[in-house]
Order: sequence, then C-alpha cells, then structure tokens
Amino acid sequence: MDARLAEVLASVLRPDSSETSKIDLLTPKEREVLQFIAEGDANKVIARKMDISEGTVKVHVKRMLRKLDFRSRVEAAVWWVNSRDR
Repeated sequence: MDARLAEVLASVLRPDSSETSKIDLLTPKEREVLQFIAEGDANKVIARKMDISEGTVKVHVKRMLRKLDFRSRVEAAVWWVNSRDR
C-alpha cells in the first residue's frame, strides 16, 4: 500500500484510544507481519523477509486479523499507522 494512501485512510479512520491496547494481543511474529503489511508488502515479500513460507504468512495474517477484529489487511495497516503516530 502506498504510504500516502495509508495516511489518507488513517486520517479518515481514527481508532478509539482503547483500540491501541490491542497490540498487546499480538505475538511478536504477528506484529512483524503487521508492520510489513503497513509498509505495503505482499505475502510473498513478507515470507522472503521473515524467511518463512508464504502459507505461514497467510496463517499469521488470518490470526492477526481475527485477534484485532479487522476485516482486511488495509484496515489493519491503517490502524497500525495510526497507532504508531501517537
């Protein structure tokens, strides 16, 4: 995802302050995957960077979205960018 797009989406979708504590629910690998997603990396690129299979990345993404109660990678990326700006 383009960084400018993330900034625009972040300005539109402001999370509640209680949502920032959701980061504690994630494992370190899921946090790392979330950071790569926010940078706009595809699963294949994330897999290469983390030296794991693409299927494992998909599992991490699926679990991370479920824990954070998000429906898409874009929503998670916007939340991540927004929470990092605080």
